[in-house]
Amino acid sequence: MMKLKRYSNRTEGNASKTKTMKPANKIILGACLGAALALGGAVHYWSSLQNGWQRMGARLILKPTYPGSQVALALKKMCASDYHMTVEARRKDNTLQTFFWRVGLLKSNQAEMRNDAAEALERVLLCATRIALSTDAPLQFIEVKMADVLTGATVTLWRYVPDIRDSMYTRMAEDEYINRLVIEVDTEAQRNIQGRNPQWDAPITMAEFLAKQVVLRAKRQSPVGLQAHEDLSQPSTLVVVIDNWPAIQQQGMQQQSKVTDLLEKSSKDVLHGYGFEGFRGVVLEDGRGSAVGSWKL
Repeated sequence: MMKLKRYSNRTEGNASKTKTMKPANKIILGACLGAALALGGAVHYWSSLQNGWQRMGARLILKPTYPGSQVALALKKMCASDYHMTVEARRKDNTLQTFFWRVGLLKSNQAEMRNDAAEALERVLLCATRIALSTDAPLQFIEVKMADVLTGATVTLWRYVPDIRDSMYTRMAEDEYINRLVIEVDTEAQRNIQGRNPQWDAPITMAEFLAKQVVLRAKRQSPVGLQAHEDLSQPSTLVVVIDNWPAIQQQGMQQQSKVTDLLEKSSKDVLHGYGFEGFRGVVLEDGRGSAVGSWKL
């Protein structure tokens, strides 16, 4: 899997020098303050001082670089100017979504992305990240989707915006930041290839994002070729369907325990790590719907 760069927002500049007030200026300042207190009294002085700070604070309020109403247009312009890429973008609820077409996404007969496709995905993600960190829009998620104009296959990436901020301010380890990336490859997607119109997904919910992350983490760490997907059809329950459970069973009880233990650890790490309380329990099922494990959260 490609390794996306950690976004950083460092600004270099010279530190401003501190000037020391001359003794004469101190005397003058003291005299002015004394006169102000004598003429108007303490109440008038502090009232004037407070009003001055309020006016100064109003002037120092920073406006967002990208207002919430313009984030989609700004993302399209940035991709075009910085990387000469044509993308479609929209803001839907709390998600900034991007969609673009490419000729060829995956390596031949593999689910792995081509290097040029991975680079394009990273460039769009970088632009979306810059905008998400410099807007007043209450964004929670970034979604970047690219589709193969020849086959209709898609690669979709999601990032949780607060995770990006935590990473930028080094409040999160790099390994954890990488593990919180959700990326999904769909080789069977059916798109309107002829018209090349963007096919927007419904904005992802927190439950969907975390469920995908649980499964993806387990796949990355599994000692066997784990094939699984999430099922959110049962309220307050995260169901993980292990599609190749029969193959895992053939490897014996030890491998079965490794897989179930790994999924339990992954679910608790993710859901407790985000403080999410929308799921009360996790159920593991095989492809036929039979339960093979469960636990409470």
